[in-house]
Amino acid sequence: MAGFLAAALYFYFQSLLNIRQFLASFLVLLVISLIVMSKLPIADYQLPIAGFFGFLFFLLLGIKNLIFINRQPLYHFLSGLLLLTIFICFFVIGNKASSLIFIFKYLAAFSAVFLLLKEFLTVSGQQLAVSSHLGSQKINLFSAGLSFILIQSLWAINFLPLGFLNSASLILLIALILQDFVIHYFSGTISRQLILKNITVFLILSLIIFGAADWSP
Repeated sequence: MAGFLAAALYFYFQSLLNIRQFLASFLVLLVISLIVMSKLPIADYQLPIAGFFGFLFFLLLGIKNLIFINRQPLYHFLSGLLLLTIFICFFVIGNKASSLIFIFKYLAAFSAVFLLLKEFLTVSGQQLAVSSHLGSQKINLFSAGLSFILIQSLWAINFLPLGFLNSASLILLIALILQDFVIHYFSGTISRQLILKNITVFLILSLIIFGAADWSP
C-alpha cells in the first residue's frame, strides 16, 4: 500500500497543471481505493478491482494533464464512476457496520460526495463559461444542498432490500439527474422539456433497477 500511495502522489504531482482543479477527484479516488483494497473482503476480485482503480487513476491523469482532446464527457464519466464507487462502499459497509461506524460512514460519504459535487460544478461552470457569476459561495451552497439530498436518499434506500449494486445504481441515477438540473439551471437552459425528459428517464431506469433487483433482505 505504501508503494501504491507513493506512486499515486508522484504521478499526480509530477505535473503542476490543474493540480487544484481535480484534487478532489484524486483524493477521493485515493482514499476509496485504499479502503476497498485493504478493508473490504474482495480477495476473489482483487485483480480486476485493482485494474478498475488503475483505469480511473490514469483517466484522471489524462484529463488533468490535457492529454485527451474532448475532456468534458470523460470527466463526467470519471465523476460518475467515483460517485458509484462511493455508493457501493456505503451499502457494502452499511450491511455489516456497528452504530459508531454507521454514523462515521454517513459523515465520510457526505464529505466525499460534497467534494466531488463541488469540483463537478466548478469544472462544469468553467466549461460553460458561467463560472464568473457563480462564485465559490454559491457553488458551496449548491454542493452542500445536493450532498444533503443524496445522503438522505442513501438513508432511505438503505431500508430497501435491493442489494448493494442496485441500491448504488439507484442513488447514482438520482445524483446524475440532480447534476443535470443544476448545470442547466446555471447555464439558463432549463425548460419544461428538460424536466419531463429527466423525469421520464428517472422513472424508466428506476423501474429497470427495481425489476433487476433480487429483493434480498
